[in-house]
Amino acid sequence: MAASQWRTLVDHIQRVPEGLYDTNGPDEDINNRSQFERDGEPWCVMFNWDMYADVGLEHLVPKVSDASVAVDWARTRDQWSQYPSVGAWTSLSRNGRTSVVVGFDETHVYTKGGDVSPQDAQGSAGADQGYGVFSRSPDRHGPDILGYFAPVFENGCPPTADPDDPRGGAPVESWRWPGPVLPRGDVSVKASEVVFGARNTSVRIVQGALATEVGLDYASAPGTFGPRTQGAVAAFQRKLGLTGSDADGVFGRFSLTELGRRQNFAVRGLGFFDGRPPTGGTAGSHVAIPLSSVKFDRVEDGSTTAAAKEACRVLGVPEKHWVPGIMVAAGRESSYRFNAVNSWDSNATGPRQSDGHPRNCSRGLMQVIPPTFSSYHQPGTSEGIYDGVANICASMNYVMVRYGVYRDGTNLAGRVCQFDPNRGPCGY
Repeated sequence: MAASQWRTLVDHIQRVPEGLYDTNGPDEDINNRSQFERDGEPWCVMFNWDMYADVGLEHLVPKVSDASVAVDWARTRDQWSQYPSVGAWTSLSRNGRTSVVVGFDETHVYTKGGDVSPQDAQGSAGADQGYGVFSRSPDRHGPDILGYFAPVFENGCPPTADPDDPRGGAPVESWRWPGPVLPRGDVSVKASEVVFGARNTSVRIVQGALATEVGLDYASAPGTFGPRTQGAVAAFQRKLGLTGSDADGVFGRFSLTELGRRQNFAVRGLGFFDGRPPTGGTAGSHVAIPLSSVKFDRVEDGSTTAAAKEACRVLGVPEKHWVPGIMVAAGRESSYRFNAVNSWDSNATGPRQSDGHPRNCSRGLMQVIPPTFSSYHQPGTSEGIYDGVANICASMNYVMVRYGVYRDGTNLAGRVCQFDPNRGPCGY
């Protein structure tokens, strides 16, 4: 049985290290700038939302920075209570702070939140201001508790003290977090979810495993597969003895399953690593043409989207991942100009061609150089390098061979950052 959503949430919150998160010191004026808030605004509400988002539950709560908006949102949905429950947002008020309930008993409510101060802080970083992530245990019946926003979890009501909880849970006197250990059968990751740019529970589990194996510090972005996590994957791959392109920070079947074996989680969806050619064939469907056969006649500008879809049809691959990736790369490479030429970088060498530029200049929508265009030319497409479909097809064949992109494109963004909207331009 899978872990309850509320339990997954609390386990994640309790793993977030406590301490200073604002960029100022604890004895300085509060500046409210942390990874949870870049604009200098209070970030307690955003921290709550981030915790839900990290475990894939952002659809249950509003993404707002104003506590009063969250209060109104909860009240209009009959999700406001005077009783604590696990996962609820507490102490929300028109001008107050908010944290997430991680436990309660008859006398106290136990919370953990962002943009708050330590339990006994005094002075500028005292009870009315915050600068970090800390746990607190206010008197459940005291004036600091103004009410609770109790989100509706989809696979069961969390522990609640409300005798008439509309979510259907039976009231309990207390519930305290017992620790992060879940039954082994409940701990699993999905192979397709641990790719660069992903943000989900699978990534969080993998990050915890990588912290143990190679010392990954993921406190600044728990649940998000970014550059640090990619670097840690590469370090783990090297630890396994992999080298070169096999230690590129992109999980393969061996490295992910071995990490799971060592750190006690299962891997689901291993077919993700098989490449699954949707219409048969392999990445080698291109046929090289002589470099002398490449034509340099200008063409009329057209629709990049239409050209990308036609290229997918010609190669017999699905559009789902290829077309969005191509649009990202084409925007970066050529600003969607069919006749774009780069005549100033290191490729701009060789004799001048009929278009007036050196032979080896990068050209077309995907800025393919003629040697690459001729080597990865797709049969049935134009020999003109400015032709949108031919240019895109050659680019697709190239990244499949050079970077190991699957024919269905599912790992395109993870393998080639120039096709990934979540990473900056980097060439390919």
